[in-house]
Amino acid sequence: MSETPTLVRFYSGWEDAGQGSDGMPLYKENIMIRLDRPPYLSVTRVAEEDDFANHAMAFEMYQKEQAARKQTYVEGYPLSLWPAVNEAEFKMLVDRDIVTVEQLSKLKGRDLPPVLKELADRAAQLVKLQGGAAKYEDLLKDRDGRIEALEEQVKDASITIASLKTQIDSLRVRGAS
Repeated sequence: MSETPTLVRFYSGWEDAGQGSDGMPLYKENIMIRLDRPPYLSVTRVAEEDDFANHAMAFEMYQKEQAARKQTYVEGYPLSLWPAVNEAEFKMLVDRDIVTVEQLSKLKGRDLPPVLKELADRAAQLVKLQGGAAKYEDLLKDRDGRIEALEEQVKDASITIASLKTQIDSLRVRGAS
């Protein structure tokens, strides 16, 4: 048996799933595995149940990456949606359990590769900018609340005016007779 280790990587793939009612093709996501044993062997196929158990660490990294890609805005701005991060940087950050711009901005001073230090600085600047935008968001919410209150007052005033017009008309009819 060869002493060369097998390099394993899981990734998302797809397969044809038929045709939709609109005539366009449908696709189904599946998990692919790539097994590389340098210098000549490389196998790519759909992953099987045994692969997940046999290559648990590689599958765990794949799961982390997929979870980071499906990150919502609950915890902060997802790195998967930040255009400043390329695929390689995204993978490096996810391996370090960093999935939001806010988490990345807090990494200043840690022992990181230079490219991630630069990204951390950019993230800190973005968070600082967004912090300034928060005051405008509060102003807009306040303005929207005042507009809503004024619209309610206008509605009440319209109802009052209509009822007063009715009373005036009835008094005119009485005065004319």
